[in-house]
Amino acid sequence: MWRWENQDQIVVWIWIGIGLFSLTTLLITLLVINYLKSIKKNKQKVSRIVRNTRNEYWENMLLLQEQDREYLAEELHDNIISQLNLIRLNLNDKNTEELNRDLKRSMQLIRELSHNLTPPDLDEIELADLLADYLEQVNKNIDVIFWHFAIQTPISSPVKLNLFRIVQELITNILKHADASRVEVSLRISLNYLMLTIEDNGRGFIAENQSGGIGLRNIQSRAQKIEAIYKFKTEPEKGTKFIACMAIQ
Repeated sequence: MWRWENQDQIVVWIWIGIGLFSLTTLLITLLVINYLKSIKKNKQKVSRIVRNTRNEYWENMLLLQEQDREYLAEELHDNIISQLNLIRLNLNDKNTEELNRDLKRSMQLIRELSHNLTPPDLDEIELADLLADYLEQVNKNIDVIFWHFAIQTPISSPVKLNLFRIVQELITNILKHADASRVEVSLRISLNYLMLTIEDNGRGFIAENQSGGIGLRNIQSRAQKIEAIYKFKTEPEKGTKFIACMAIQ
């Protein structure tokens, strides 16, 4: 009798073991299924982020290319073509020396435009030297003060290019709209941070009225690309100060 009861207990424990094993297997299976679903969902999320980032990148690239084309067309029309038209109209009224001087001035405008659109090999030049070379040309049209303090810190070519384009955009706006007689540019580079400041003594502007301009959108787009933060300090008739700061990675 005792032997049969003992066998019944063994059968019960066997079924309990089978039940626990089945339950554990079921739980593990559910965990694995949820884990695989989570991986699939994360992959889809990452793919969506990558796709959106790629689309945003190309949209910004097309925008910047279009802005460069507009800049080129404007410079050709307002400066170079106008200068050549003046030469053509005055062919009979000016002597050879005067015409030669006008032609040299037009050639200089073309060289400056070429330099602005295609800066030198950015891997081979420091950011301070790149800005100094550009501002030396600007100094022919306005009094430019440039000072910099830089520690030998590697700066990538994309950062150099976007900062250079930001400076170009700001200087172009100053020359065309600010009616300024002086502009001061400062560049400070430490081990961890870079700060760029551009200040003029021109007429200033009301920042709220300029939020949608192409030039400011260009600056915003380029600042986002290098993860820089910036702000304008300006008041009508009190000049404008631009300050940008970014971490050096």
